[in-house]
Amino acid sequence: MSGGLDELTDDEILRGRLALLQPRHGYRFSLDPLLLAHFVGPPPYGQVADLGAGVGVLGLLLARNDPAARVTLVELQARLARLCRDNAVRNGLAERTQVIEGDLLDRAIQRQLPGAAFDLVVSCPPYYPLGWGGINPDTEEAVARHELRLALPALVRAARRLVGFHGRVALVYPSSRLTELLAQLAAVNLNPQRLRLVHPRPGEPAQRVLVEARKGARGGVVVEPPFHVRRSDNTYSEEALCALGDREPP
Repeated sequence: MSGGLDELTDDEILRGRLALLQPRHGYRFSLDPLLLAHFVGPPPYGQVADLGAGVGVLGLLLARNDPAARVTLVELQARLARLCRDNAVRNGLAERTQVIEGDLLDRAIQRQLPGAAFDLVVSCPPYYPLGWGGINPDTEEAVARHELRLALPALVRAARRLVGFHGRVALVYPSSRLTELLAQLAAVNLNPQRLRLVHPRPGEPAQRVLVEARKGARGGVVVEPPFHVRRSDNTYSEEALCALGDREPP
């Protein structure tokens, strides 16, 4: 087990369908990976790579949704990579899950990740470039949230190398950086096919964007209806409840 119980919390999501150990202090997952899994949609997923997996929430959720999927979790930080392994075992997903600990930019790690080997590449990458806001004094949290070790262009190039022809790349990102994200995807021939803005409530500006791109695809992008996390009365929207596992998808 990675760390003592006093260092970790044991959290159930999706009405107990997934139980995850995560640090009590430091990096903790947010709603964003659940929104991205909801955006990816129903299986089949095939071979999946989760880049910057944290404690494994996104990749393990996709593995849970598709009993035939095989998932590779790539995580730079040692404690989080160990928690990925622990969480895969605890949820009965270890046989279909591989955890690779290391830097995506390291050639030794790249040799463990064959090019064009994945049908679906997903990521909740670091959101903030250097110089954008204060950097968290907790190193683990800082690396997860700021581009200290992995900037957007390098992430997009890695995703492009890993995904097969016509395979999917799905990302969640701050809506304020949407133009930069679309430009980086287009620069490596990952053509955006679907886009959805995530708003905290109706009438409020979007804070996140969900984007799906395909390698070698043609045609324009479909801008889907906005996703509202909460209603005006601050209760979760019906679609958010679906993403959280409290409602069955229509």
